[in-house]
Amino acid sequence: MYLRPTLADRQGWCLFTSTPRGFNYLHRLYEFGNNPEHPDWSSWRFPSTLSPYFKDDHEELKRTLTKETYLQEILCEFQSYSGKVYPLNRETQIRDDVKYDPSKPVYCGLDFGYRHSAGIIVQIHNREKNFAEIHQIDEVDLQNTRTEEFAQKLNSLGYEYTGIWGDPAGSGTNLQSGISDLQVFANHNLRVSIKRDAVTRNVVSGVSHVRRWFEDANGQPHFFINPKCKKSIESYENYHYPEHREDQTLRHEPKKDGKFDHHCDALRFLLTNLFPMKNRHAGVIDFF
Repeated sequence: MYLRPTLADRQGWCLFTSTPRGFNYLHRLYEFGNNPEHPDWSSWRFPSTLSPYFKDDHEELKRTLTKETYLQEILCEFQSYSGKVYPLNRETQIRDDVKYDPSKPVYCGLDFGYRHSAGIIVQIHNREKNFAEIHQIDEVDLQNTRTEEFAQKLNSLGYEYTGIWGDPAGSGTNLQSGISDLQVFANHNLRVSIKRDAVTRNVVSGVSHVRRWFEDANGQPHFFINPKCKKSIESYENYHYPEHREDQTLRHEPKKDGKFDHHCDALRFLLTNLFPMKNRHAGVIDFF
């Protein structure tokens, strides 16, 4: 609408540069360059590894990024975000030896909700830089319950929490109690922290950030779960992207079904705070 008329009077040309993000509008333009019906268009793809300025550790990137993010951000390939969100492998990631270690801190992620409240309890192993192995040792799964009962349940597990992070929506006034969910937890000596910045709250980037613990670009997992966390396991296995129809734009945000998304949201709130995302990192696939 705007660019082509500005080129027409001088028979000018235009160069569009970007990083792929799914099969979106950019992909349609890219396909013009490979279509003989559009002889005025040409398309090229240049992986970051071809640049003389690319100095990053290639093997570390493959270990700390998901396969999709690695192919998209480093190798400049168009990737489809469809089907299951997290590639949970029951044989390798659900382990009896994932247990509470009294010598290590305990962290918790929360998703508030009267109809469905979820809590994820984890410990960190083999931490280095902005990455580590995550062991989920316990969970909370409550339905049709008040925030106060949620807090009581979390206390009843007997852990001393080093950090608790929750949904920023929890800072709003609860219609049941007249105070916020965060204040209800504070009344039970549970301090819940939240972050409101755009990077942390972005669902698409957060999901990609979390996914690298389920499987890195080498196909190795870094997230392990105790078998008793049955609701969490069920949620991770059934968390899906919306079904895509040809007449619709492909959505990169997972489906909020009210059943499997709560534990996944709690895990996202937890990991995006324990290991903050940064725009300069290749793992952040959303641009701001």
